[in-house]
Amino acid sequence: MNDDDNDNDNDDDNVKVRGRRPADMRVINLIVVHCSDSLFGDAALVRKWHLERGFSEIGYHHVILNGYPDAESLRLHRPKFWLDGAVEPGRPLEQAGAHVQGHNHNSVGICLIGKEQFTQQQFGALVELIGRIRREHPGARLAGHYELLGAGDPPKSCPNLDMEWVRGQLGAWRGQINVTDNVKGRT
Repeated sequence: MNDDDNDNDNDDDNVKVRGRRPADMRVINLIVVHCSDSLFGDAALVRKWHLERGFSEIGYHHVILNGYPDAESLRLHRPKFWLDGAVEPGRPLEQAGAHVQGHNHNSVGICLIGKEQFTQQQFGALVELIGRIRREHPGARLAGHYELLGAGDPPKSCPNLDMEWVRGQLGAWRGQINVTDNVKGRT
């Protein structure tokens, strides 16, 4: 998996928010897209992988399936088509994730199951999920994990998508994402 950020991110202070959100909801102004770097999986399997790596819980808030929830379905080339594009819950949104060092306190982590190819159903689910998150957290910016690397971090391509293209496609499809939005704050 391309997810090398664990729960020891020390930037997940419990921020109290005034306004319409519950007092225990943290400020969310960033949506980060990841990939599982595996050809199969679901939220339960990603949770297992994260626990094996010492996390206290799954690091992502949402996992978008590709129809192959387990190695057996992939080996037999028998996708569970009804799961393709299904969004499974991960870590509760009220809790900071463990998916991108230095940004867990203010972000939502979304994991696409896959490596370099994703299904149309996954992209449709991603569009809907990002739209919902942005309605609940107006102005939330969109980034791929690779766009948030620190100066000393090893190179990474997660989620193995050109995020400029993704932002453009999302804006064209839904009209909800300003295609000039980007993580670094440039317009």
